[in-house]
Amino acid sequence: MAETFLVIYTYVPDMDQRRVPYRADHLAWLRELADRGTLLVAGAAREPVDTGVLVVRAADVHEVRRLLLDDPYAAGNLISGVVVRPFGLVIGG
Repeated sequence: MAETFLVIYTYVPDMDQRRVPYRADHLAWLRELADRGTLLVAGAAREPVDTGVLVVRAADVHEVRRLLLDDPYAAGNLISGVVVRPFGLVIGG
């Protein structure tokens, strides 16, 4: 049975400019996850763009971490930190 997890990314400095070459692929990756029902919410802090948040469904934290390896932002070395925590979803999703 799937659980819900909160993912908090910390981005590299100047993320708003550095993400440009990877952004279309990152958004396509997110859309694919959403279409599969894995991704419930995705977004980023603005001014500055220094944090990203995902709410995902997965069997366990290890599955979440494996999933995140496929993020084009990870391939571009744009993520400086990742926190994955079980999330008690009360409303939504």
